[in-house]
Amino acid sequence: MASNFESSIQRGCDFIHDFSCSPCEENGFNTEAHHYCTQCTKYYCQNCVSKHNGLYQKHAVLGRKDVNKWEAAPGVVDDLERCGKHPAEALKLVCGDHDRLCCHVCVAVDHRQCSKIHPIPDVAKGIQRNIEFQQIPKKIAELEKQFGLMKEARIKNTTSLKKTRTAISDEIKTIRKTINEILDKIEKATLQDLDGMIAKLENNIKKDIETCDKKTIELQNMIAAFQTKAKSSESKSYIAYRKSQDMMSQANDQLRGISVIACYNVTFQANNLIEELLFAVKTFGTNEEQTVMTKQREDPLSDSNHVFSVAEYKEYNVKMSDDKGECDILGVCELPSGEFVIVDYDKCKVKLLDKEYRVLDHCDVPGEPWDVCHIHGNEVAVCVVSGTKDKRGLHFINAMKGKFVNTRKLSFTHECIAAAHHGGQLYISSWNALYVYTMSGQKVKMLYKDMSGGLTVEKCAISNDGKTIYITNYDAHQLITLDNNGNKLALLTDPDMKHPTGVHVTPAGHVFVCCCGSDTVLQVEKDGKKKLATLARKEDGLHAPGDLFISSRSSSLIVVGEKDTLLVVKLI
Repeated sequence: MASNFESSIQRGCDFIHDFSCSPCEENGFNTEAHHYCTQCTKYYCQNCVSKHNGLYQKHAVLGRKDVNKWEAAPGVVDDLERCGKHPAEALKLVCGDHDRLCCHVCVAVDHRQCSKIHPIPDVAKGIQRNIEFQQIPKKIAELEKQFGLMKEARIKNTTSLKKTRTAISDEIKTIRKTINEILDKIEKATLQDLDGMIAKLENNIKKDIETCDKKTIELQNMIAAFQTKAKSSESKSYIAYRKSQDMMSQANDQLRGISVIACYNVTFQANNLIEELLFAVKTFGTNEEQTVMTKQREDPLSDSNHVFSVAEYKEYNVKMSDDKGECDILGVCELPSGEFVIVDYDKCKVKLLDKEYRVLDHCDVPGEPWDVCHIHGNEVAVCVVSGTKDKRGLHFINAMKGKFVNTRKLSFTHECIAAAHHGGQLYISSWNALYVYTMSGQKVKMLYKDMSGGLTVEKCAISNDGKTIYITNYDAHQLITLDNNGNKLALLTDPDMKHPTGVHVTPAGHVFVCCCGSDTVLQVEKDGKKKLATLARKEDGLHAPGDLFISSRSSSLIVVGEKDTLLVVKLI
């Protein structure tokens, strides 16, 4: 619409108008419209409106000052055919290069370099006989049913959480009877912690229910569109088919994201030494958030014993126009929204990427960033290793509506080169030791230390149950596996494991390691004792990889390193 973008966009010697004169267009001329007739449902330029007004003096003609009403006028653009990006325009073209439905403005703005632009009627021929098109209503109905079932499960989950809260509260009160009144404050703190956790989980369930309701309505609307509009013409059928595919893809992504967690739960572990340690503890015990994972059929990420192979490798450029020199990406993580955060060591930048790995935003940090980890929601923590003492440490950043917002910072008495978050605690690597901290920056313990020389503790990853910790020993070419008390369970070396840098573990327990010295990405057995597969090498696009992350949304490994591109490894 005119309120959203200029009324015309130049492409060579042609102009694309947000509204073109209908009579001129029929005669092969490209003229901008300044009037709209609500009865004729046509647009008119200054010359043509004079002729129209002479013939139809009683017709209601709207000028440019009422342009907002043009789009709302009946019959202007059918909702099914309306361009989602430019609502005033109808979808009339298909870009074969990007596999996208387009209006004329889309082509002028976003696809002017594309070579495969086809009219919809040409590609829509025979669509109504297409088996996939005929099955769309059935597939939508099935998705609607699944969202309904998911909503019912989440409602039941709310009830079980309330029962859990009651059970834990009773246990707390039983313990309370054995000690004196000094525990009143501890009881209050524990219950507040529990209620906060339950409220958080209930809020997650509420969001899941709202998503189910929203997608159900969208799917119902699409079924209605099929019944009332889609079969009236091949073009509309094709548009309905394409829009339905996109909708189902998005719905499946959202459903998959929700269904990964079958049930939220909370457990309570009493502190058996509470009477002896009465003045040293702050709560009766630890409320631990638990999620029961749903095993996905035909999803290799849900099978803890699956050994992956590669379907394809793709590179995506993440260099910004003002970046000088080659990028050196040392850290990557994914947000719940599907966006990615990467840190560029050489540029002292943190970059936000969309689902298609395009840079949305960036912010500078006051030193060289070595790692980034996801905390919760849209919050990440970035490890800054250089600069003055007051600038080094862990910087917390929120990604708000595609923009970065710096929130707070933690400082330590030791280096902070890498971080991981699990169970409300921070795991901080410092070249040769791994520490555990609270989210407020209070040191809990030093979990592991190796003073044999060099970079012995680089990055770490924690298993979903919190019982296993994986550490990369860069200079000894090792992957070290620990239990949650810091005891060494395994030590892995391999010819393909030279200078290991990043390590990542999935909720199901798959372990992946990238190695800077050998330019490789490995899958390792979850007990840390054996290499299962080498998934990528230098010839596949790796160059000194620094970190990796597996996206459950796309079943892909995202690998970053000393290169302007990141490598996306599609796994099967």
